[in-house]
Amino acid sequence: MNFFEQTDPSRRRYGLAAFIGLIAGIVSAFVKWGAEVPLPPRSPIDMFNAACSPEALIRAADQIDCSRNFLNPPYVFLRDWLGVIDPNQAVYTFAGHAFNWVGVTHIIFSVVFAVGYCVVAEQFPKIKLWQGLLAGALAQLFVHMISFPLMGLTPPLFSLPWYEHVSEIFGHLVWFWSIEVIRRDLRNRITGQPDPEVALDAAR
Repeated sequence: MNFFEQTDPSRRRYGLAAFIGLIAGIVSAFVKWGAEVPLPPRSPIDMFNAACSPEALIRAADQIDCSRNFLNPPYVFLRDWLGVIDPNQAVYTFAGHAFNWVGVTHIIFSVVFAVGYCVVAEQFPKIKLWQGLLAGALAQLFVHMISFPLMGLTPPLFSLPWYEHVSEIFGHLVWFWSIEVIRRDLRNRITGQPDPEVALDAAR
């Protein structure tokens, strides 16, 4: 199997792919959120002391929460890498609940990956293997298991609890599966043509 097999250049629609990726990214962000409801990835009893010291500069000592549930990867990224003083500051409120910058980051993260996936799929159809599950597994590996620990957004990989791995693996798989379902359906409807990979297979 040639993982770098490419589609016919005349069939590629990069602009359309980016537009569809925007839609798929927003919708799939809610899918991934939903996956974390029955399978929460982090516990309020697991501490993240290595990332807790900057909290003393933000809030009073009796208000500091050093749990991984609070010091989640988007929170630590916003605070330590982008310099957002309080990532839990409300962007808006709805029905008495605050939607904060951590939530905004979750959606942006999803959109960036969905747009990238949809654009790459235009040229390299094998990225869509197993209806996007391959891409979901690769995202889990390179983002959560490699990049996040190296950036200090999570504790070292082998100290993470088993339930975090289960939650994140399931969440990434269903997240990318939903991106692929949306991508293929919208692309086929808008262009009126089968996906380039389908056309290649039919020509063989």
